[in-house]
Amino acid sequence: MTSFSRIVLPVAAGAVALTMLAGCSGSGTDAAAPSPSASAVSDSDSAAASPSAVASETPSADAEPSESPSDSGDPGDGAGHNDADVSFAKMMIPHHLQAIDMAGLARTQAGDQWIRDLAAKITEAQDPEIRTMKGWLDGWGEEPLPRDHAMPGMLSKAEIDKLAKADGSPFDRLFITLMIKHHQGAIKMAEEEIASGASTDAKAMAETIVSAQKAEIKEMKGYLAKLK
Repeated sequence: MTSFSRIVLPVAAGAVALTMLAGCSGSGTDAAAPSPSASAVSDSDSAAASPSAVASETPSADAEPSESPSDSGDPGDGAGHNDADVSFAKMMIPHHLQAIDMAGLARTQAGDQWIRDLAAKITEAQDPEIRTMKGWLDGWGEEPLPRDHAMPGMLSKAEIDKLAKADGSPFDRLFITLMIKHHQGAIKMAEEEIASGASTDAKAMAETIVSAQKAEIKEMKGYLAKLK
């Protein structure tokens, strides 16, 4: 019995000593070392805050600022304009005004309701176009040409006077004949604008004029054929 106690006691004492040593090592250098995940977060934050990372996301001081659409172009026309656009508007305004004058005569002197309806249609289409083109010229610092300026399809004073004196069926025939000539001149000027202009708005109006007035010429020629 005595010899057994002598053997067990030293072994137990050694085990306690080992336990104490393990506890002391846990509070030392290994406990203070950061975990791998904490280290990765720290490195990421440092990279995000580094001057080189910020500089790569900041536009250079020498970079050209982008131009917004509102900084370019002309009043009422974002695509700009050229001399052909100016000429088109300056000529088409008095040209349209003469057509409206002719339509005004038809309201009181035409013998056929079809002529009066056509005259109303012409006025309804061309009056807003006049106001739009006048707005362009105001923005471009230009003025329309005089009413008596020579241009394709414009009627002479003698032709207008003759129309003003006509009445009934003679008026109808003369009105159609002169309006066909007038429309043909407008189409010629509009086609020149489509070919040479720069303004998207002016060219779009020119295309509308060509389409509408070609259709009206076809109608008027059909009507004139019936009169014959």
